[in-house]
Amino acid sequence: MKRLSSTRIASTVGVAAVGILALTPATSMALGTTGTSPFCANLPAKITATNTSVATMTGKVTTAWSQQGQKLAADQQKVDQEVAAARATADQTRTADFTKLQTKATTPAEQAAVQTYMSTVNSAVSARRAAYDAARHTFRTSLADAISGRRTTVTSQMTAFQAAVSAALATAQAGCAANSANGATLRTALVNSLRTARETFQADRKSDTAIGTQVQQFVATRKAAFQVADTAFQAAMQSARQALQTAFGSTSA
Repeated sequence: MKRLSSTRIASTVGVAAVGILALTPATSMALGTTGTSPFCANLPAKITATNTSVATMTGKVTTAWSQQGQKLAADQQKVDQEVAAARATADQTRTADFTKLQTKATTPAEQAAVQTYMSTVNSAVSARRAAYDAARHTFRTSLADAISGRRTTVTSQMTAFQAAVSAALATAQAGCAANSANGATLRTALVNSLRTARETFQADRKSDTAIGTQVQQFVATRKAAFQVADTAFQAAMQSARQALQTAFGSTSA
């Protein structure tokens, strides 16, 4: 399953933040001819570029999530189709085997035994299929919940990052409005605020629990459910075969 990892998200934001920091060059300390520092004079354009950079970051994450959802849906549909095809083939084979048994049954007792055998086998097949379907449904529901929860967490972290960047830019803008000649001090404060925003986001991403471990647990739970269903199925089939063999008076009915 294609997943946007913590490293990819942090890297995306890191690149955006570095780009933001690059928008505040150290050469902005000298005053222009109007008494306004180059930092303050260039700030409106830099704010626009910064907002574009952050929007690009958010867009990449959204696109990755969309692709992930499409891939997951396609994979699950493929599994369902394969399961349906395999079951159809098994049904045909089982029906053919039942027909052969009915042909062999020549006495009322044998015919009754065949009917009982067929009913038992069909019930066992239905029970195992229901158990498998339930296990797959539980797995998919658990996976969807885990993905949704993780996306909610990441969205919250990105929102906090965007808010921190916006606040830093607004503070710089207000500072320039109050004293446009104070570019050096304002630039330093902006750079520090943006760096803090980036580092905070990356720290949150690193401390956030990945869903990989959860997925492994979901897989293990599904596998265990399959094994329980298989065990019950094999026991039912063995009992049905023994009863049929006894009715036919043979060990190889």
